[in-house]
Amino acid sequence: MMNRKLDHSTKTSTSSVFDYELSKLNNKRFSLFIMAITIQLLSFSFFVLVGKFDTGEDTISSFKGIIALSNTVTMCVYVIVGSVMLRKDLVRFYIGEQRNRLFLFPVDRKNLFIKKTFSVQAILLSSFVTGIIIALFIEIAANRLLHFDSPGIVADVTIGITSAVVSCLLVFMIVIGSEIIAIWKQSEIATVVSAVVLMLLFSNISAIGLMNFSFLTLVTVIVLSTLTLFIFDKFANSIETMEST
Repeated sequence: MMNRKLDHSTKTSTSSVFDYELSKLNNKRFSLFIMAITIQLLSFSFFVLVGKFDTGEDTISSFKGIIALSNTVTMCVYVIVGSVMLRKDLVRFYIGEQRNRLFLFPVDRKNLFIKKTFSVQAILLSSFVTGIIIALFIEIAANRLLHFDSPGIVADVTIGITSAVVSCLLVFMIVIGSEIIAIWKQSEIATVVSAVVLMLLFSNISAIGLMNFSFLTLVTVIVLSTLTLFIFDKFANSIETMEST
């Protein structure tokens, strides 16, 4: 009976941690959404203009190419924003004296770490996906008027959603990776630095892959995201046994 009460108490406390972290970040959701849709549409407009003036460039003469490039730009901005959010709202609590104070809380360390991480991810990714999906339908409508090289509206929607999923998973992977590296190295600034390095690596995969091998890129990113979750779970286990400094 006592064990059941303890288990219930732990579940309640970790659940309330997730709700509390979400409530702290909820005021950022709308501004993140506005940022996503604005950057996406500005990037789309920029590449549309370049494509119209530079007719010799095949990459930006097609709707698929423009969507791939504009999604990649938005993804890169979101990676930086996400890493800054994570540094401020999570990573700093797992470094130095802040970590010692956090470890005094009477909750499961692994569950606390997971709840805090995914509360940030929930706000970040929900705003990102909503923004670029709404922008996608505006872009499809614009493409009906601009007549870029496109196989049709169904293909445009498929291309756009595939690009959105790939970009979303890349944001998730890179932000999680920068979090792990920063806590491992016990350095707040490493959150942003590692995010930039990973962003530069994966942005090329995103842009080139989506323009040439959309389905293969999607499958590859899904596999890498699954691997990232596995690594994250292993790292969360190490938080459980991490010594105070």
